[in-house]
Amino acid sequence: MKKVIFATGLFISFLAVFSQSGSSVNEKRMKYGFNLGINHSNLLGDEMLSSNASLSNNLGFRLGILADYKISKFLSISPKAEMSFNNSEVNFNNIDGSQTEYEIMPISLDFMAHFVFKKNNEKLSPYFLFGPNVKIPISKKNDNITAYSTNSDFAIDFGIGIDKPFTYFNFSPEIRYSFGLLNVNQHPSIPSLKFHNISLVFNFIG
Repeated sequence: MKKVIFATGLFISFLAVFSQSGSSVNEKRMKYGFNLGINHSNLLGDEMLSSNASLSNNLGFRLGILADYKISKFLSISPKAEMSFNNSEVNFNNIDGSQTEYEIMPISLDFMAHFVFKKNNEKLSPYFLFGPNVKIPISKKNDNITAYSTNSDFAIDFGIGIDKPFTYFNFSPEIRYSFGLLNVNQHPSIPSLKFHNISLVFNFIG
């Protein structure tokens, strides 16, 4: 919990600094908004699992807040904080016929800093984004899962989207892939695991 509070504080401070710098030059440089979407986990193992274990990846969802700071005509930086509800696990078939699950990153708090390259048009503006993503797992207790938790992860995000302006806000659907770089596994019976996911996100920025 201390890590979550500390990271949240850093993110808020980050937004405040950009907000002050943006307001002194141009009020329209800094915009705020929220997003929501769905994601599909893509848990990968660096080595073969044992015969009684298998990987499972399914749909989840996410929601969050974001800002957009315009650096130049074609480049902006978009810090985001999102709560991601993932659906990825390792299934163990026990000797007695029962099954135990080891959930990987069931809920995570994701902090991102995306660099957005946009071709500005009046009606539709396509864009490309990339940037770092720090994933902090949040514990979820369940009687049917193992006692092991998940390590924090550092990922690189890539994505494409389209920005559509309306009268009071911009609507920006995007597809992004998060490429996990660290070993998130804490279970002693499993080799290294990398956590990736693909998301369809709808951004609303005013």
